[in-house]
Amino acid sequence: MSLLYKTIIRFVFAIFFFSAVLTQPIIVQAKNQILTKTVVVMGTGKIHQEDSAKAREKAIAGSLVSAVNRVAVEVLPLGSLVQNFQAFNELIYGHTNKFIQDYKVLAEFPFTNNYRVMVEATVSISTLKKLMASAGILLEEKPLPKILVLISDQNLNDRLPKYWWGQEKYFSESFSINALVETIKTKGFPIIDTHIIAQNTRVDAIYDTPDLNDTEAVNLGLILKAGVVIVGKSVANRGPNIMSKNIRSFKGIVSARAIRTDTGAEIATTMRTSVTTNTDEIAGARDVLSRAGSLAGEDLASQIVAAWQKQEEQFNILEIIIEGTGNIANFEKLRRLINNISGVKNLQIKELKPDEATIMVDFQGIAKELADALMLNTSGSIDINIYEVSQDRLRIELMPG
Repeated sequence: MSLLYKTIIRFVFAIFFFSAVLTQPIIVQAKNQILTKTVVVMGTGKIHQEDSAKAREKAIAGSLVSAVNRVAVEVLPLGSLVQNFQAFNELIYGHTNKFIQDYKVLAEFPFTNNYRVMVEATVSISTLKKLMASAGILLEEKPLPKILVLISDQNLNDRLPKYWWGQEKYFSESFSINALVETIKTKGFPIIDTHIIAQNTRVDAIYDTPDLNDTEAVNLGLILKAGVVIVGKSVANRGPNIMSKNIRSFKGIVSARAIRTDTGAEIATTMRTSVTTNTDEIAGARDVLSRAGSLAGEDLASQIVAAWQKQEEQFNILEIIIEGTGNIANFEKLRRLINNISGVKNLQIKELKPDEATIMVDFQGIAKELADALMLNTSGSIDINIYEVSQDRLRIELMPG
């Protein structure tokens, strides 16, 4: 083999090696962009009594809130943020540290009575989405299920509960149901108009009961093309006199549950109570029922959104190659740790070799997220080296000890 030929071979090998090494961080960076986003923002803090240090802290804190807000607007549906603006702000303000992975001050200076900063902040998108989902804020623009409300209503002077789906048509106004429906509508849910159905649809006599069981409610929902049925009851009661004969107390209770019509699974439940006093019975009953209905609607809507998003979450099949399995005790520890990580299910051993095992898992996330979770969970228990992270594979070395 000539010297020139050997030189060419070495040169090609070197190019291949350095390409592989240099492209790896780019792949990791691309994956990290799914989990985090880095933005540059500015903040201002008012200087009081020449306390620049405190003004600087306020400026940084304000800029971090701006960073989270900016990322939220980019990654979450605008319509969902608008509909849930109050809930979003309650989650963000005072809890910014949950979303900021790290930050650094790029520039700063005092200007008249203000302290100005420019901050580069890295926001955790995964944490942001998880907390938004737990608050019932929709993470993606996708159709929500049509909802059919099957709540019976018993006001102060009603001897028996009234309901629209019975043989005896009931069209009277229900303060609690109206409040519940309006609250759920603000979350973007389409509500089936029961007034139109009651006027134009003959409901079978088998459903003529104020207390529908789950099967009856689901069947009626399927007939009327609902994705979710909300079943329950609303009751108003008089309380004892307060202070004088003219002032009475009133109590409203709305209890309800939401059921998916495609699976029959209960996905939300609530019982909300409201109490008030009034000299006017009609006004008192209206107030407690409206308040209880609104609270119940808010509670149910958040739970339904969370359940609907959960059903859409995708699991990825990941391959985990583990070297150093000759130490059976450590291998079993690692296998249990993997199985107990949030988002992991269906762990199966695919192949066993001398000192090596290949396992498959369904994971709600990407391989990089599983690797990060493993490094956190194995700290202090066993020593591992994760030396390969690709799109759907981890390669782990169990260290001796």
